[in-house]
Amino acid sequence: MTGSEPKVSNPRKADLEKLRRDLAKEVEDLKKALKKPTEEIGGDQVWVGKNARAWHKELEGRNKKLGDQVDKLLPVIDAAIRSEPEKVSATEARMYHNGI
Repeated sequence: MTGSEPKVSNPRKADLEKLRRDLAKEVEDLKKALKKPTEEIGGDQVWVGKNARAWHKELEGRNKKLGDQVDKLLPVIDAAIRSEPEKVSATEARMYHNGI
């Protein structure tokens, strides 16, 4: 690779930006994925008793953990996007597209 090789848009950065847009559309749904089942089991309408309370407690914990993990996704992707240059050499772009 020589210094005179033309620079092109960074395809990895473009893929990360697309991933971020797609994920941003899904974040709220992911965070709420266990909310309704947690409420139903904990509401004494679906299931009652000692086992129901244990399941409810377990689901509450998993629901919180899921929300916490989802909240970390976008900042991780944002950091990856910031670390990528706008332009790369044509060779680097080809290597990315070829999975090298």
